[in-house]
Amino acid sequence: MLQHPAAVRAAFDEGADTLLRTLRAITPELWDRRGALGEWTTRELAAHTLRAFLTIEGYLAAAPHTDRILGDAAEYYGAALSDPTVHQGVAARARQAGRQLIDPVGEAEATIEQVRALVAATPDDEPVNTFAGQITLIEYLATRVVELGVHTLDLQRATGQPAELHADTTAVVLSVLVQLASPVPLVLALTGRAPLPDGYNVLG
Repeated sequence: MLQHPAAVRAAFDEGADTLLRTLRAITPELWDRRGALGEWTTRELAAHTLRAFLTIEGYLAAAPHTDRILGDAAEYYGAALSDPTVHQGVAARARQAGRQLIDPVGEAEATIEQVRALVAATPDDEPVNTFAGQITLIEYLATRVVELGVHTLDLQRATGQPAELHADTTAVVLSVLVQLASPVPLVLALTGRAPLPDGYNVLG
């Protein structure tokens, strides 16, 4: 299902603001504590979350990838998650990025400012050449809202902060994630008729 461009852009901006507030509230002794999202440190998780911005910049500058055209954000996730090693690669990149993240708040502020300006200046239908295929900016931006929203919640939970996102951000996150779910179990769970299975995860 295609996302509404104005809603995605608002969700992205609000998500960026929430992430910055979350990072600024993290005290120094928590940055290298393990336990965030499994064995990741808070610093590694923050570095991984910043990739939601960095990949926009990198993929916009990448060579065309027209052998696979992705129609929407849900199709992107389907293609990206089809690789059984995708999560191991994500974890390895997070550890490497974490080692390079010396000033998490300062680097996040600079990165987010730069990428927000790039997004604001780029048309909704600009092609973005991801590793999984080519997709329009606005649909790729919706996947970044998902990553930004989910991992901001991870950071909040890992550092003892209240878990909260702006309504604009949660609307886009849920819109994409629901498309990845099997509808009947989800309807049953949301209406209190049956619990979701243990470990239920639409992102694999």
